[in-house]
Amino acid sequence: MIAPRLKQINCVADGESLLLSLDPRTRIELADPTGMIRELLVRLREGVRTRVELFGALAEQWPELEQADVDEALAFLDDLGWLENAAAPRRLTPYQRERYFSNLAFFDAFTTLERDREEIQCRLIEGHVVVLGAGGLGSSVIQNLVGLGVGKLSLLDFDTVDLQNFARQFTYTEAQRGLPKVEQVAKWVRAFDSNVEVTAVNARVDGPDDVRALLPGADLVVSAFDNPDEVDRWVNSACVGAGVPFIRGGLAYMQGLYWSVDPGRSACRECLELYRAGLGKDVDLPLVTWERVLRSERVNRGIGPVAQLLGSLVAMEALRYLTGIVEPVSAGTYQLVDFSGDCSTSTDAWPKDPGCTVCAQAPRRRDGDEVVHSLAA
Repeated sequence: MIAPRLKQINCVADGESLLLSLDPRTRIELADPTGMIRELLVRLREGVRTRVELFGALAEQWPELEQADVDEALAFLDDLGWLENAAAPRRLTPYQRERYFSNLAFFDAFTTLERDREEIQCRLIEGHVVVLGAGGLGSSVIQNLVGLGVGKLSLLDFDTVDLQNFARQFTYTEAQRGLPKVEQVAKWVRAFDSNVEVTAVNARVDGPDDVRALLPGADLVVSAFDNPDEVDRWVNSACVGAGVPFIRGGLAYMQGLYWSVDPGRSACRECLELYRAGLGKDVDLPLVTWERVLRSERVNRGIGPVAQLLGSLVAMEALRYLTGIVEPVSAGTYQLVDFSGDCSTSTDAWPKDPGCTVCAQAPRRRDGDEVVHSLAA
């Protein structure tokens, strides 16, 4: 059963017209000389009638009205994203509705008559995310994923908590210095939300097989490792072959970045390597052929605001992948943040290579369009 309910839109009237808005950036003016639209909106706000019952209530005052007129108006409002189903099945417990109250309020912007906010939250609760790395970026992502309500986390790291971490890693305490990071961040998760199923793996990633071992049942991987240099290609190989999307975040001097791979749909990391190799023939030849006099050392310049902002952006992209409320923005595309200036953002996409041998291993698309992930099946 569907009982259309109007969302909390703003509406003002001058007697002949209505001015409506939900998002402050968009306003719509509708002519309403008879007051019929105004009455429809008032009754829709109540959210207690089916479309047939709405027609019956309005037809008493406007006998010339037809059911098709009401259906057309409902379709118009639903296309705007202004309606939700007040009779949608209740999927969450009272505890979950209160815990995720602000999540559900946020999802209001993405609901329709066919998709309700509790369904979106359930996708997160049923989701399984693997996070590689529990440092500044990784721990920030973990905090955000738990707040979103992701129900299962597999965490991997090999490092221990030390004094240098505290400028940007806020899940740890001084009493934990010298202890394995991944076990301590798992303790934080359990203390923050005892309903999350969390697995801590204290190990390095030394090749694709170390990543593959974590992928059964996973819906998404977040990679916050930048060492060794080959790690991105290892994660790419494992995830593309298993059909599991992954997001990679990091910091390059004063430029924050994140990008992702959606196997079978977007370009993958190997496509990027092939693309760079092609560019290098003309652009980067000196870097390959000239004598190397100085080599820059890798230094972690991440501060708290950088780790938190970048971690939040990566978690927001994880939300897109897990729920499908909107398309991911980083698939085959660098999302770049200028931390040396005003934190402005830019993008840099790379093409899918038709000859990429890694992409060729991705599972077949469903209906020639979508990769079948566990949440989309």
